[in-house]
Amino acid sequence: MYQSYLWLKERLERYRFQLTAQQIQHMPPLEYEPDASVTIVSMVSHNALNMYLISITTFMNNFGYGTIEVIDDGTLTTSDHATLTQLIPGVRITQAKDVDTQGCPTYISWKRLFRIIELMKTSYVIQLDSDIISLAPLYEIHDKVTQNHGFVAGSQEWGEAVDVHFLHAIIKHWRSEHVQVCAERAFIHLDFFRKGTRYLRGCAGFCGYPKQSASAEMLIQLSQDIAHHIGAEKWASWGSEQTASLCLISQSDCPTVLPWPKYQNYRFPPTGEPVRSMTLVHFIGSNRFKTSDYRKLARQAIRQITQQQPEQAPQPLIQQIGSVFK
Repeated sequence: MYQSYLWLKERLERYRFQLTAQQIQHMPPLEYEPDASVTIVSMVSHNALNMYLISITTFMNNFGYGTIEVIDDGTLTTSDHATLTQLIPGVRITQAKDVDTQGCPTYISWKRLFRIIELMKTSYVIQLDSDIISLAPLYEIHDKVTQNHGFVAGSQEWGEAVDVHFLHAIIKHWRSEHVQVCAERAFIHLDFFRKGTRYLRGCAGFCGYPKQSASAEMLIQLSQDIAHHIGAEKWASWGSEQTASLCLISQSDCPTVLPWPKYQNYRFPPTGEPVRSMTLVHFIGSNRFKTSDYRKLARQAIRQITQQQPEQAPQPLIQQIGSVFK
């Protein structure tokens, strides 16, 4: 019974968020300073369009400059493209289907990673997921870009770079068969880490790739080596692209894990601090609608962006519940 209640609660929260998020399409065109030295890249789907508009707008309002690229995952409509070009002047839209992963896993996030590798030839690249809200000036990110140093969003537990031999001694006892853990167990056997054993354990949903710090050849060799140790089928499963991204960033010059919980993956782990006091929050899917925080922060951001007046009283709860099942 309690599980049914939690399921209904999350579904209702998702519906209420969608009602809130659609208001972002009333925003004026995004203002920012075009700058070819840094590219902000996001893979965007039709269902996540409004989330992305909130993500990129709050990010650019707190970062201010760059080139914005949207990778169409194949589901964006002609209308979606028109909305993006209208609301984000200068946005560049590319197609995931046009990206060749060159023998590496082919699921959609690998296509994003190979596109990032291409962009790294000429610019610093920031990967920005659609479910992120930026809440304060992004001083640390500006410093990373200007210094050409990599970064990842992490956690309290993994707040600094770790030696892969030390990591192996810890995780070899874990029962998890997740692809990231399986790959991390194999790191001590990889030639990739012979030049340096530093590894940043974090999330690829928000991370920074220094200009010219990696190549397609490096990524392909890394992928082949890990697949050899853990099996091609396991390596092809969801999450391998994040592991590869963390490896590439870890081997760049002076990479760091961003300060936690100032930069955080929502409730992963819980911080005990007000989410409104953070700088950037990544509302990862598993926790996104467990509370009303995502919706409330999105509502606050939309009001600031569109200069809206406080919204009218919501529908009675019973009507909202009925709408969820329409």
